[in-house]
Amino acid sequence: MSIKYKAKTPILRVNAREHFWVKGLKKGFDLSGISLITEHVSDNLEEIPRYTDIEIDIGIATIVYSVDRNNTIHLITGWAGSREKVA
Repeated sequence: MSIKYKAKTPILRVNAREHFWVKGLKKGFDLSGISLITEHVSDNLEEIPRYTDIEIDIGIATIVYSVDRNNTIHLITGWAGSREKVA
């Protein structure tokens, strides 16, 4: 027996700029934050500022992204680690 369900979710697209992929491939940073970004944008679609750089820091990686009027998430840049200095 299988379980089926239907869910409605906003339509989101993710577009990675070349700088994001080049830097990511060179540095090998963790992409786990992308799922958090799509979840956050989906849950807060009406409140997300458009065309503004937003930074998510998950400790092992940091990703900078923006969202446009068509709800496309633009991955701008990222790096391994956090911007915060560890004491």
